[in-house]
Amino acid sequence: MDILLVFPPLGNHEHAHIGLPLLKGYLNKNGHSSCTIKDYNVEIMDKLIRDFMSGDTKVLFSKNSKNVSKNYTLAQEILRGRNQSDKLKTSWATDMIYRYMAVAGECISTVSFDPVTFKDVEKEFNCVEKETGDNPVYKYIREVIVPDILAKKPSVIGFSLIYASQVLYTLSICRQVRKVDPNIKIFFGGPIASIFWRAFMNSLTFAPYFDGIIREQGEVPVLSLCDYWLKKKGSIEQVPNLVYRDEEGTVKENPIGENCPMDDIPMPDFTDMPLELYSYPKLPFQMTRGCYWGRCSFCGHRGCNSKYMVANKSKVVSELKTLMEMHDIRMFHFADDAILPKYFVDVARMIIDEKLDIVYSVFLRTEKGFTKENCKILFESGLRSVLFGIESANSRILKRMEKGMNVETMKKVLRNFMEAGISNHLSCIIGFPTEEKHEAYETIQFLLDNKDIYHKAYLTPFGLFSDMVDQPEKFSIEEVDIYNPLRHDMEGYVAFEYAYNRNQGMSVEEYLEVLREGRKLINSVPPGANYFSKSL
Repeated sequence: MDILLVFPPLGNHEHAHIGLPLLKGYLNKNGHSSCTIKDYNVEIMDKLIRDFMSGDTKVLFSKNSKNVSKNYTLAQEILRGRNQSDKLKTSWATDMIYRYMAVAGECISTVSFDPVTFKDVEKEFNCVEKETGDNPVYKYIREVIVPDILAKKPSVIGFSLIYASQVLYTLSICRQVRKVDPNIKIFFGGPIASIFWRAFMNSLTFAPYFDGIIREQGEVPVLSLCDYWLKKKGSIEQVPNLVYRDEEGTVKENPIGENCPMDDIPMPDFTDMPLELYSYPKLPFQMTRGCYWGRCSFCGHRGCNSKYMVANKSKVVSELKTLMEMHDIRMFHFADDAILPKYFVDVARMIIDEKLDIVYSVFLRTEKGFTKENCKILFESGLRSVLFGIESANSRILKRMEKGMNVETMKKVLRNFMEAGISNHLSCIIGFPTEEKHEAYETIQFLLDNKDIYHKAYLTPFGLFSDMVDQPEKFSIEEVDIYNPLRHDMEGYVAFEYAYNRNQGMSVEEYLEVLREGRKLINSVPPGANYFSKSL
């Protein structure tokens, strides 16, 4: 085998992630046919959860553990929607899996490493003896993952890092693999590696165990890197988006290159994925990349080369039909960052015309283009759930965020979706720099006053990982530390941000207190350190 693409533990396993299937399809199309994906995360997650549900101590569900397992499996089958009776039970099935995942995530956190800072990950990594202990995660890595990788004899391994909780275990795998075969080339990609690449490259602890990091979109850079490593084509200096160390150990940063057009990227290849192990019988899909707005100050898309691109609409519908038939799945999650209303409605009309019997969820902005009529069309095409990043209900904060939205438009659009039968999920940020307590509570009050236009809301803490770090005075922040990302919200999802100080508005301690109170008020309290994202 030439190339092994790995999704490492521990992270969300609600459904397959789209990055590696897209990358495999692109590499295969461009001359690298010996390429395989391994999602070790879903394998270990499935094992951990089933172990929690069996044996003498059933720590996952204290009562009726056997019935819970049976209902979980039944819910998955219902969501495949093979008959009309199943389609009428989707609400029960979705709720069953959601509750199962919440408890499972909390249980998994009891046996996994819970990072607070990047330095904590390095410190834990230096406790080499833990890799030989009885911890179930390390044990699975040692007894299953590492032997499997070595048996495949890859020349190149690429790791996709989406969650902060994957960093430690990825480096542990790399160390054990390199101990046996130091000649294997290893690179990292994905949001965590791309955003926090300086922390990885600055770490002398981690330096011996990987060769480089691909920032931003990966198809063209990874192809170029594999061409260089496997076919001796070009030079390492010509690989776009790559950060690496030269022979003297100096960190080199190659320029960011042009992104691959959407129509040049083949249909995602899920053939290596154990789809039966994911919690939802659902496939991710992308019809666009980047964000057409691209100005929100807190967002990682701003200041990068992630230009908005759309795929040919006929290609989109054709691929959805093929994936549906190939994998016996009618549930999709459109993993686009944002979709223009007109383009989205045009695709929805084509889905209706083709009579594709699918249901799907999506991320959207509350745009005026989502009229009552258009929302009805989206529902008819299969849209059932939307996550809207409304972020704040305070006009000053929305302006500071450069969100380009106002509260009245938000309310009108949300009502259009709800009246069409589509479930709205809202994400709001607490603690944006300069935000005062009364402004944060204005957002919480908005959620309390408008429960009729959304299904569920999530309060998340502000995280600094955008180009705001380059404009500290503008956002009243200072002393930004780009080399030791940390985590402030210990009750929510495992996520890193840059460390910094703020000189205006609420302190970190104050906004975390507002966050805790707000979560209680809107009944959206995370079940402790959770490895599962907001479920749609």
